[in-house]
Amino acid sequence: MAFRARLMLWAALVAALGCEKAEKIPAEFANLSPIAPNGEPRMYVADQDSSGTRLCFDAPDLGLPPGTPVMVVHAAFPQFSTPGRLGTRSKSPCFPPPISSVDSMQYSVDAPDDTIGRRGVPIIILGKVANGQMRGDTVTLMIEQGRAPWEFRTCASAEGVHATAWSGKPLAARRRWHAYYYLGYDVEADCTPADVK
Repeated sequence: MAFRARLMLWAALVAALGCEKAEKIPAEFANLSPIAPNGEPRMYVADQDSSGTRLCFDAPDLGLPPGTPVMVVHAAFPQFSTPGRLGTRSKSPCFPPPISSVDSMQYSVDAPDDTIGRRGVPIIILGKVANGQMRGDTVTLMIEQGRAPWEFRTCASAEGVHATAWSGKPLAARRRWHAYYYLGYDVEADCTPADVK
């Protein structure tokens, strides 16, 4: 009986420590907006790291603690989105050059294991975002309350991938964000002028 009581106390202590760790994220980061005060979206292109167990993206020091919520959008069809958490930032490169500079600083992203390794270049949206809605095989996310949901697109140029976000239907609505991911090898180009302008 005493052993069982000690075991239950130990389990409660572990659970309390886990809750305390989760609560250490300041509210300003737990409810971080995906749109910065200057109007820029807090978005990055990412990839699976060389171990195949997490996602990574290059970024300057964002001042965000590990555990900050993110949304991961896989824009290759059929599209998919999943919530995740910002991991640590380190100088250890996620990918070998030429894709990444040995001098770059990269953040890791923790996402469900079964979503890592999907086809295409993932898009990381920093901040609290409601779960995506599916319209056929297309993800839509409510990034700005009271406005049109955003849709996402990736396309190839000669040696890389252009990732874009649109406040509505891609190529017809206003483009809100654009990033380029260098692959380092030739691919068949399928981008339009609206993707890359």
